[in-house]
Amino acid sequence: MRQAASVHVIPLCTTRGIVQLATMSSAPNATVLLRLRWVQLRRAFPPYGIVLLALCIFGAVALFRKAVLSDASFAPYFAGGAMLMVWAIHQRRPDHRFLQHHVPRARRAMAMEYGALLLPPLIGLVLGGAYTSAAALPLALALPWTPMARASGTRGSWLRRRVPAHLFEWKSLVQSTHPWGLLLWLAALGCCWLPMLPLMLLGAIALMATGAQEQCEPRTMLLATARDARSFLRKKTIGSLRLLLFIELPVLIAATLFQPDWWWIHALFGMGLLVLVVYAVILKYTNYHPNVRLDANGANVGVAAVFAILPGLCVVPLIMLLTEVPKARANLNAYFHAHDH
Repeated sequence: MRQAASVHVIPLCTTRGIVQLATMSSAPNATVLLRLRWVQLRRAFPPYGIVLLALCIFGAVALFRKAVLSDASFAPYFAGGAMLMVWAIHQRRPDHRFLQHHVPRARRAMAMEYGALLLPPLIGLVLGGAYTSAAALPLALALPWTPMARASGTRGSWLRRRVPAHLFEWKSLVQSTHPWGLLLWLAALGCCWLPMLPLMLLGAIALMATGAQEQCEPRTMLLATARDARSFLRKKTIGSLRLLLFIELPVLIAATLFQPDWWWIHALFGMGLLVLVVYAVILKYTNYHPNVRLDANGANVGVAAVFAILPGLCVVPLIMLLTEVPKARANLNAYFHAHDH
């Protein structure tokens, strides 16, 4: 009975799942985060979804290999973009402090997780013969031993004033990432003449935006934003789409001017990022609970991100998004129409 109970406890919350996996092992294991992601993946998706994800990863490796074989100058940009995306993931980890205090060998566990993320581009670069660029990727495994930006005080107030009040997640994103987020966007805009790199930088910004959607607001903020669940979700999704379009359109247009033959790649990539961020918003309210951080949503969003960044596969997160909309409405209706006692 105890074992059966623990199986149900692990996927419910990321921090609780880490504690369960760490204590169930007889000795500290650096693969605790990888095992937790696997448990979350199995809980979130049916077997055919995991098979589709595996096929997508193989397709990504094939795309990396083909691109490097067609033009070897792409390899450094692939490697740099992959490292920057892992850096962005590390900087936005909400569980970093918890891992340091409660998980043995936390830095090694995070390094193993980042190594798994870097494995597809690493294999693609090796198969394409770009050994020098592939050799640079393991440098990202040192990120867990580098300091994280956790400065106090209000930052980016001039940017925060331009974000609508009901999009508090985006205001929080500016507060937590400024000025690095702004510098990342300026780097994407300044590197538009290079292939792939601006797309990688936009992907890192989109991942930070999805991470900002994990914090649930109090119920009073729901009631102050809209009258019902339908209008609330409409305001949230349209507002997020407008902000993301403001971020990605200048970069994608400038990149298309330098690479006109890639216009369809840029268009599909931009659509994929839009679907990804909207999916993160809808998933948040599917599992919404007042004043709770939904760390476990990161696994689902990570799977959707793999499909969203590959041209033409954004239909997969779009289907995931459409299946979550009725669940989000039903969950929010319970809070909009609940009577306080």
